[in-house]
Amino acid sequence: MYLKALEIHGFKSFPDRTRLNFTGGLTAVVGPNGSGKSNISDALRWVLGEQSTKTLRGAKMEDVIFGGTQLRKAMGFAQVTLYIDNTEHTMPMDTDEVAITRKLYRSGDSEYKINDQNVRLKDIYELFMDTGLGRDGYSMIGQGKIAEIVSAKSGNRREIFEEAAGISKFRYRKTEAERKLLAAQENLLRLKDIMVELEDRVEPLKLQAEKAAQFVKYAQSKKTLELSIWIALLEKTKEQLRLQEDKVAASQAAHAEVEEELGAVEKSAEEIFAQISKCTVDIDELRAAIRQKEENAAEAQSQIAVYENDIFHNNSSIERISSEISEQNLTGQDIDTQIGAKQKELTSLQGEIDLRKAEMDELTGKYTQLALSEQAGIAEMESKRKQLSAVTLALSEAKVAAVTSQSVCNETQNRIEMLRQSQTEKEVKIKDLTAELYECKELCEHIDENLQGLKNASDGIQLKLKNRTEKRQELENQLRSIEFKSNEKLQKAGLLENLEQTMEGFAGSVKYIINQQKRGVIKGVHSAVSKLIEVDDSYSTAIEIALGGALQNIVVDNDEVAKRAIAMLKESRSGRATFLPISTIKGNKINENGLKEKQGFVAIASDLVRCKPIYRAIIENMLGRIVVAEDLNDAVAIAKAYNNRFRVVTLDGQLVNVGGSMTGGFTAKSAGLLSRQSEIDKLKAEAAKILQSADDVKIKLKTLVEEISALNAKLLAINSEIKTASEDKIRYESEQKRISLSLNDLTKTQEDAVIQIKRLQERLTELEDGIRNAGSRVTRLTQEQAQAEQEIAEQNSKYDEARVNREHLSEQRSRIELDILALSKDKQGIEQSIAEMAARKDGQTQRIELFQNQIAELQAKNAEITVQIEHLKQANSQLVQKTKQAQQEITSLQELRQQCEQRSTEIRVQEKDIVARKEQLARELARVEEKKFSLQGEYDSTIARMWDEYEITRSEAEVIAEPIEDMQKAQRSLSEVKSKIKALGTVNLEAIDEYEQVSQRYHFMKAQIDDVEKSRDQLNKIIYDLTMQMREMFTDSFQKINHQFGKIFVELFDGGKASLELTDESDVLEAGIEINVQPPGKLIKNLASLSGGEQAFVAIAIYFAILKVRPAPFCLLDEIEAALDDVNVAKFSQYLKRLSNKTQFVTITHRRGTMEEADVLYGVTMQEEGVSKLLQLSVSELESKLGMKDD
Repeated sequence: MYLKALEIHGFKSFPDRTRLNFTGGLTAVVGPNGSGKSNISDALRWVLGEQSTKTLRGAKMEDVIFGGTQLRKAMGFAQVTLYIDNTEHTMPMDTDEVAITRKLYRSGDSEYKINDQNVRLKDIYELFMDTGLGRDGYSMIGQGKIAEIVSAKSGNRREIFEEAAGISKFRYRKTEAERKLLAAQENLLRLKDIMVELEDRVEPLKLQAEKAAQFVKYAQSKKTLELSIWIALLEKTKEQLRLQEDKVAASQAAHAEVEEELGAVEKSAEEIFAQISKCTVDIDELRAAIRQKEENAAEAQSQIAVYENDIFHNNSSIERISSEISEQNLTGQDIDTQIGAKQKELTSLQGEIDLRKAEMDELTGKYTQLALSEQAGIAEMESKRKQLSAVTLALSEAKVAAVTSQSVCNETQNRIEMLRQSQTEKEVKIKDLTAELYECKELCEHIDENLQGLKNASDGIQLKLKNRTEKRQELENQLRSIEFKSNEKLQKAGLLENLEQTMEGFAGSVKYIINQQKRGVIKGVHSAVSKLIEVDDSYSTAIEIALGGALQNIVVDNDEVAKRAIAMLKESRSGRATFLPISTIKGNKINENGLKEKQGFVAIASDLVRCKPIYRAIIENMLGRIVVAEDLNDAVAIAKAYNNRFRVVTLDGQLVNVGGSMTGGFTAKSAGLLSRQSEIDKLKAEAAKILQSADDVKIKLKTLVEEISALNAKLLAINSEIKTASEDKIRYESEQKRISLSLNDLTKTQEDAVIQIKRLQERLTELEDGIRNAGSRVTRLTQEQAQAEQEIAEQNSKYDEARVNREHLSEQRSRIELDILALSKDKQGIEQSIAEMAARKDGQTQRIELFQNQIAELQAKNAEITVQIEHLKQANSQLVQKTKQAQQEITSLQELRQQCEQRSTEIRVQEKDIVARKEQLARELARVEEKKFSLQGEYDSTIARMWDEYEITRSEAEVIAEPIEDMQKAQRSLSEVKSKIKALGTVNLEAIDEYEQVSQRYHFMKAQIDDVEKSRDQLNKIIYDLTMQMREMFTDSFQKINHQFGKIFVELFDGGKASLELTDESDVLEAGIEINVQPPGKLIKNLASLSGGEQAFVAIAIYFAILKVRPAPFCLLDEIEAALDDVNVAKFSQYLKRLSNKTQFVTITHRRGTMEEADVLYGVTMQEEGVSKLLQLSVSELESKLGMKDD
């Protein structure tokens, strides 16, 4: 497995797609400061998953996207793809090449891909784990990493050694297992708390559930007995009601016969009235016809006068046209003279057009020769430009070499300046550290005081939190109770609505007709009376008793609809029903003197009912002669005052009938059809009112929850402060120890800086010589470039001169073309004038013929008008005769109308007698209907009681009820069951379901605890196994690295000794790592006393030791040898070359020694401001460009 290529597009200073192809061995990337060479190492880190913007040298992740320059727009994304050779299938992929891609859009969206398949960032981390690769692996080493391994504390050096030991993946798994273990323990604690609560509830609920089950058993028996008794009573009442309905039907039939007789008489009266009306209309029409004829005669006389005037005007026109014919014969000779003059002008124009066309042909030939000459000049200029491009490319390469040498020179100067600045900074730092040491001691004392105050505040908040939690539980219970009551009301309203929809309580015949109407079988049926009216709740009982069974009467359009409905009932044997035709029934309302002033008078019953105007006559017919009184005493008094001529009903449903009989007793609430809708509205209103109180509880509960959240947040914040303060105390105590050690180390490093500055100044002199050699080549190529540019400028001048001449000829051609076009238009105009003159001459003859034709037409019109005048005179004579005939017809019609009026008077006397008989039959019908209404009331009362008690319909009750053979025995059994229920006392019916739920939850929680405990034990075992495996792998790897470090140190430092050791060998997975070195001829107490170059060389030796023990497939080195002198750079690069047999190296460098050992060299330059370009050079080309072989 090795690195094949890196492709960059839109990343930092690489807006163009740039590809770096790598081979085995050592590849070096060089370039001046600011050219973007380190962006290549950033791209490699980024594609491997680096998330730290600080590591990527930016403020935010969006900074990695090319931001644009003055000449280029900013890009919308950055993309980097890393190609890795996988022919040996070292990576767990089936392909020979693995492509890792990362793409970031400016919107913040990002993509990760492996072989063009979308993956997670986690998948990329896991792919490279324990390979030494990846964003945190030891395969990517920069100056920062070199400094960290030496300057870091012993405990912070572990990461690179763990990666080399191959235990990173195991530590990741162990961390995941520990996280799951912590979650399992917290879950187990919560489950056990719940179990304690459930154990306290389950036993009391069991006793309550047993008592509730016994109650349910008795209640079911009570329900069955009561429903059985009520069903038996309903059957008995239903039979009585059927017999009474037959009587009502007979009375209705007699009443209908009288109504039919009355209808026949009324029909005769209407026919006589229609005949009288017809006579009147005919007389009026005849009189209108006479007036019309007289008007027509006058109009005909006027038309005759108009026609005579037309003849006079036509004769005048004939004389005028004759004069016009004489004038037209004189103008023909002038037109012939004008045509001759135009013909001469046309010949002159044609000669001028021919001359212009000859000039146009001559200019076209010259234009063609100039165009050919211009094309030859363009070809020669293109050749010159290619020569200039070649010189420019050579000059660019020479400048890259010069800039690279200058960059190394500047870097050396910067290093000298940094060392001098570092000396100054270390002197200041010694003073600062002394002040920090004193400050740390004071902070530790302040933290101790703060910790005590925070612990006291935490205890107070926990007490408040407990109190608020208990209050919240009370409010939640209260809210559940309110919602239960509201749902109970809504459920009852829903069941009542179901009764309304199924028409429960209506006779089968009524249901049948209404259902047929809904299905469209019969048209013209409106509905039952109870469905068409509305009554206030306070009057509903009175109106319901007043109407009685009439509530089920069906309203229809007319008699024909009623007949069809009766026929359908008869055919289907569905019973009998009363129909109220809107077209037939008339209103009949009481109008007794002084009635409204009577004590206890409420209103006429029809006035208390709301309905559509179309039904008002029917309501007044049914209720217009019924009075509503306050109570029974007032009702009796009112009825007696008017000799019991009408019915009086009280608000509570007592009834005084016509003739003085009374009907009354107990009326169950919401027992009737009319009050059912009122009960539905009332239940819904009560539910809404209950829900309003729930809103208040919710507000209180929300406030309490917010308080609890605030207290929890406050408690969490205080606990966090306690934790932070404790950590601060430990940190400041450690800081005191660190500062003391640092003060000792800083004083020993100043001498080393002086030695490094001297070595760097010597190196700077060598670099300046190389820069001068590269500059001479740049000067020579610049002169060649200037000469090529001058030749191109001369050729451009010649081309511009030829182009100006060609454009001048083009303008001349355009002017001549316009002249030819203008002359052609003049010629066309003259030809058109000649044609118009010839046409005008021909038109004179045609106009003379037209005038002669007009004279003939006028003479013909005069003859036609004379004939029409004669016709009008004859028609006028006929109109006079017809007027006389119409006067005779009017006299006859007046005599017929007088006879019809006499017959109408006789029919009205007969109609009055029939009306008296109809009223007598109506009173009898009211009596039998009253009896029927009373039975219907009993029936409805039983139905309502069934609903009030159990909220079920009759059809549902019949399923539950059992046949009753002995009614008295059934009543005794019911009394016994009620006594048993009473003996049980208070019963919690919800305990049955609650016990079932709590019991199931108890067993479920118990099983959950067992599962969590098993999971916890398994996780503990996994953690133990991973720990043992990690200890073994780390110990073995650490010993090998330590051995190799000792050998490599001796080789790189030409002697001395070095070793690595753990700070605590009993805990190898957490112990820090100490570095012990002894360069030849020096006595070193700690690493800080080494020079910067020596510290870097020690860190490089450790990295080389790791690579010897666990070689990485490839490694990126970012200027890690910058601090070394030339001798050590040579040692570094030679050792790097030896390691390149097993590891592929890509190094970003300024050092000549490293460049000399490189197999392939990439140069990075910035020819365009802000845009990096890449050049690939061989080692020999590099030496030539940098002047390395001039010595």
